[in-house]
This record gives sequence, structure tokens and C-alpha cells, in this order.
Amino acid sequence: MNNKRSCLLFSILLVLAMVISSCASPTVQPTPETIIVKETVEVEVIKEVPVTVVETVEVEKTAEPFSCEGTKMAYASFGSQFAFIAMVDESMQKAAEEYGVELIFLDNAFDAAKAVENAEILASRDDIDLVFEFNYYQQQNYVLRDIFAEASLPVVAIDIPIPGTIYYGADNYEAGRQAGLGLAEAAKAKWGDNPVDLALVESQDLAGQQLLEERTLGIIAGIKEGLPDLTEDKIVRFPGGVNADEAAEGVSTMLESYADAERILVGMLGDTNAVAALNYAEQADRDVLASGIGGDEVAINALRTGIPEGFAGTTLFLPENYGFDLIPLGCDVIAGKQVAPEVFIKHVFMNADNLTEYYPEQ
Repeated sequence: MNNKRSCLLFSILLVLAMVISSCASPTVQPTPETIIVKETVEVEVIKEVPVTVVETVEVEKTAEPFSCEGTKMAYASFGSQFAFIAMVDESMQKAAEEYGVELIFLDNAFDAAKAVENAEILASRDDIDLVFEFNYYQQQNYVLRDIFAEASLPVVAIDIPIPGTIYYGADNYEAGRQAGLGLAEAAKAKWGDNPVDLALVESQDLAGQQLLEERTLGIIAGIKEGLPDLTEDKIVRFPGGVNADEAAEGVSTMLESYADAERILVGMLGDTNAVAALNYAEQADRDVLASGIGGDEVAINALRTGIPEGFAGTTLFLPENYGFDLIPLGCDVIAGKQVAPEVFIKHVFMNADNLTEYYPEQ
């Protein structure tokens, strides 16, 4: 009996344990974690590019560089009696010798008829490669143009243009402007705040001298630029003539006409004329400052010595450099190179302060 109860009790406990076990929460399996790995991979891309192979071939040069040596050029001078022209003449001869050029020299002697005669002489020859023409009388240059054109002679005109030819020389308006401005600066340095009473400006009345008129207008413009308070009625033009004596006479006439003027400026078209004007002013005991244009030996000596007193300075043309500009220019023309139709000198105003920069004492 007891055994039966024990078995029954055991069975009940076993069933109860199984029921409890079946009611327990089921075991949850963990979800596996997904890991994403990013990796940068360098990929070399090879692109086919077409290549052009250029074969280098050496070419033997057959054309020799042009040499001006042995060429024959002619130079018709303005007139060797003038100091400025004498310096140009000398520079032409020196440069021709340096470049191995045979230079035929003729002197126009400041004479229109002589210039035509010389042109005809050159045109009649058949051994001239190029002509440098330096003729004062501008209206005559039309005749010279026709003479040279008929002979098929290339021409470089010096300082006075010839229609249809290459021009070498001054920028006349700018040269005058610098001379006028230099004169105005000298007036302020000498007289301070005291006003200028009179400004005389040389003009040239000869027919055909348009270039000298440009120079005159430039002088007036420079004076006005430097002395803006100077009124128009105090700026007076006067005819200077064709040489220093006539220029001095023109200045003397004007000084007599303006006897009450105390501080006087005189702007001249050339250095020799400026010095002549000052010599007269000194004799007349007038207080005058004068400027010139050109930069010849007369101007250099006046600035170096201070005689005559009152020479303010000059616009430089550097005549000693003309030949060393012109002969190579002529060589380029003969060689058939393209050259500018106008070649201008670079001007600068020279006074006692900067004289030695351009002309050191020997």
C-alpha cells in the first residue's frame, strides 16, 4: 500500500516537473551581426594615345647675313658752315668708316639751287645704293623727291621730310616744348615769385618751313606749361631770320619796342641764335634768359663757361649720334628690311646741372 502511494506520488511529481518545464520561456538565439568593410582600391587605367613622331632634318643654311660693308651711300649735307651741321657731318663720316661704307659727301651749302644740283649729280650715277638728304628748304624737297624717284634711289630725309621717303630727325613740337619748359624753370629759379614781363619767341617766316613753326608753337606751349599765370599778351613772336646776325637784330628790335620790360625770356629756334640774342641783351644791359634748340658746340661751351650769362639751356638733338643712327638705318633699307617710315630722336633738355651727363669735361 505504501509502495503504491510512493509510486503515485513520484508519478505526480514527474508530471508536474514536465509541465513546469514546458511552460518556461524558450531560449533566444543571438542574431549574427553583419559587418560591412569598405576598401579603397587604386586602379591604374592605361589609355592608348596616338604619338606623332617628327623626324628632325638638318637643313644647310645657304643665305649669308647681309653685310653693309662695301655699299656706297651718298650724303648731301645741310651746310657745313653751321656748328650743329658740322657735328652731324663728322658723325656721318665716322659711322661710315666704322661700318665699312663708302660715303660720298656733297654739301648743299644752305642753298636750294645747290641742293637740286647735288641731287641731279647723284641721280646721274649708277653706283649709289642710297641717299641721305639734308636740305633746309622744305618746299624744294618735292623737286628732290622727283629726281630721286626717277633714278629709283632710296632716300632717307634728315630733319626735313621729303614726301614718300623715310624720315629721320627731330620731333620739332616736342623739342620746342622742352625748350620752353626749361626756360620757364630757369625763370623761376632766377626770379622766384617775381613775374616775367615779356616772353619773346623766334619764328621763321621763310615759305615752307612748317617744321620750324611746330618748334615755335612748342616753345610757346612749354612756356605756358611752366608759367601758367603768364598772360597771352606777354608772349610775343618775332621773325628771327636765317642766321645769328639777323636773329640778334630781331631780338634787339623787340627789346627796344618793350623798353619797360624788366624780366625777359627769349626762346630761340637754334643755339647760335640764342647766344647771339644774349650777347646783344648783355650789351643793352637787359635782364634776359634765353634757351636754344640743337645742342651744338656753341651751346655746350656757353653752359660750361657761363658765357654769355643767361643761357638757360638747350633741347638736345645729339648731332654726334646722327651718323651712328643713320648708317645702320641705311643698311637696313638696302637689305630690304622693314623700317619705320619715321624715326624720331629722343629729346632731352640740357642745362648747366646735367651738362656733364652728356658731355663730360675732357
